[in-house]
Amino acid sequence: MKNKNIKDLTKDKLQKFWNENSDYLKYTFGRKVIADVAKFKYDVHQNQNLVKEYVELNEKGTSKLRQFNRLNYGYNGLGGRLTPGVTSLYSRATLDDKDTTHDHLFGVTAVGWEVHTIIKKLFDEGRSSKFIHDYMTEQWLPNNLHLWVMVKITKDEHKKDNLARDEHTLEEKENLVHYNEAGIEVLVWD
Repeated sequence: MKNKNIKDLTKDKLQKFWNENSDYLKYTFGRKVIADVAKFKYDVHQNQNLVKEYVELNEKGTSKLRQFNRLNYGYNGLGGRLTPGVTSLYSRATLDDKDTTHDHLFGVTAVGWEVHTIIKKLFDEGRSSKFIHDYMTEQWLPNNLHLWVMVKITKDEHKKDNLARDEHTLEEKENLVHYNEAGIEVLVWD
């Protein structure tokens, strides 16, 4: 068993979701983007030791900013969730086992940090707030909705000793490497 790429599995569902919700998605996501740009501007004029303490990753690979972005973008970036009810993604095991949960396929921390990193890079390049907002909402977001998909899997499949946490790149997760290693077969309910 080898799962297909998540973009291939969700292409039609996510296109439909975007077509039906793009105005709302661009609004909610855009607010967060503009807020981040304002925070970057604020940091420029602050004590850089304090900024460093807040934003730089520590030896555990986290920071206050990374924790915040886990919530801001990872969970709430879209103003709603791409649940299995929207994407129709579920594991084969859920057909027989009803003790289930919804797994954020890419991980909320990784997604939050990815969004932050892209916005920060554009800011550091000297891009305007308008450019960053428009790029992130009009180009980046519709092409990256897959980062927020959730899959219905069993609680046994979701256990840490089965499904790896923070051990794979976003590209590996896009190709469902972590699901393949855990023996989780993803199906699409049509």
